[in-house]
Amino acid sequence: MLLDPLEHEIAQRLADAGDRGRSSGFVAPDREFAAGLRDRLVSMAPDREAAPSRKRQREPRDREPRVSVAWSLPSFFRVPRLLPVAVAVVLLLAGVVAARELYVAIGNRPEATPVASVAAVVPSESASFAEPSLDASLSPGLEPTVEPAALHAGETAKPTAKPTAKPTSEPTAVPTPAIAVLTLSATGCDGGVLLDWSQYIGEAFNHYTTLRNTSASIPMAYPPQGGAVDPGGTYTTNVGQTSAFDTPPSTGVTYYYRSMAFNADDGVIGASAVTSAVAGPVASLGSLTVGPDVNPADTLMTWTQYAGAGDCFTWYKLVYSATDSSPSYFTGATLLTAIPSQGAGSYTATAGDIPSGDTHFRVQVIRATALGLFLVAESDPAFYTVP
Repeated sequence: MLLDPLEHEIAQRLADAGDRGRSSGFVAPDREFAAGLRDRLVSMAPDREAAPSRKRQREPRDREPRVSVAWSLPSFFRVPRLLPVAVAVVLLLAGVVAARELYVAIGNRPEATPVASVAAVVPSESASFAEPSLDASLSPGLEPTVEPAALHAGETAKPTAKPTAKPTSEPTAVPTPAIAVLTLSATGCDGGVLLDWSQYIGEAFNHYTTLRNTSASIPMAYPPQGGAVDPGGTYTTNVGQTSAFDTPPSTGVTYYYRSMAFNADDGVIGASAVTSAVAGPVASLGSLTVGPDVNPADTLMTWTQYAGAGDCFTWYKLVYSATDSSPSYFTGATLLTAIPSQGAGSYTATAGDIPSGDTHFRVQVIRATALGLFLVAESDPAFYTVP
């Protein structure tokens, strides 16, 4: 038997529902339940015989009437009905995303650092604002904000200028004391260079030293620099000893000198200008004559006077030795006498001044300084048998 179109559609949907139930694992309703459900649905359908539509009346009798259903699943997915649902879904997703971002932002917000609070005070004509108190528990690393001073009623708050950080001043360099000026005279003599400088006047004195160079470049420093050397014999810690000598390596060559005063750290505290001098070889006085005087027991010695510069003369030294054929004051010969007059040219030794016997004699010109002696000239050795 042919079913009514509506009944046919209901049966078809029930069959589809059963298939879906079986495929999804649910238990299919039994036949009795399906028949009852169909009867209920049919009873709810409108009476098509009582109120046939005009469209159905115009249909030919031999054609089966079309069933009009108010809602169906395929019609729901048409564009005019699907668009509002799609828009609603998009808005819902956007709201969820925005809510999540807001939650993350609130969750990552750093905790607020407590700041100083000021108790509110109602101003009046007779009362002024209380002095604000700063919370002592401010977070380290944050500078406390200075609140404006209390205002009387009717006054207008004036912005307080933020103090400008003052830069830390660099320590002032202690100026190096000025180097005292010394004078230096360098005199070229036979046998060496006589050095004579002025005394240092001031504090922190420790010693003097004079440097030598073959050029005029002698830096004021110690150890010596720029080719300068310390010749030795000029060092003294006595501030009053201001003369010395130098016997340079070569004679007839110009040498340059600078005398300096130093403190205990070898810092220069006084210095002279650079000056030069030329040393000559030790001069010869020629032959020395030794023999008996008017009294034969006495011994008379005569020599040629020293003709060099008077600044290079201090004494004639008469020396003798019974064993050394070339006696010298600097090698341990016996000193007979010292004559401070450059014009002298003879000397008489009385009996008993010199031991009897074969004796070697010599006269020498010596220049004395505060720091030593140097030989300027000398005679040839002379031999005589003392009575």
